[in-house]
Amino acid sequence: MSCEYFADKGMKIEGNYWLVHPQTGEAWDEESAAAFIAGYQPPHLSEEAIAARKDELVDEIKRAVYACLEAQQWRVTKAQEHLLAAELSRDDAQQQEAKTSLQAELAKREALRQKSDEAELEVAELTSIEAIDAFSFTAEL
Repeated sequence: MSCEYFADKGMKIEGNYWLVHPQTGEAWDEESAAAFIAGYQPPHLSEEAIAARKDELVDEIKRAVYACLEAQQWRVTKAQEHLLAAELSRDDAQQQEAKTSLQAELAKREALRQKSDEAELEVAELTSIEAIDAFSFTAEL
């Protein structure tokens, strides 16, 4: 929304009419109305709103990554069990295969964490609500 000045009704701010200046309590005149309109920033576009939305977006990224890592934890457990079984059997070929499998699973998880860190840095650089709303992140291993 926006703000408009009407000499007979006062200042219309975000759909509500104000007969006096909301911060000073003084009656509107042409100068105070012009100054207010020039410096007006809608609440949803304020720096605080942008910072809050960035924080929400970072939290969404963290939750998505956590859920993905939790959903795939069984793969790491399986690889660890295969490694343990190979160590118990003392089969060098099996041990190497199990280590390689475990390393691959751990590398996928680390790549997702790196992707998450990069996404969080991208979010920190966004400067508008539109850019924040356009940003998307998908957590996948």
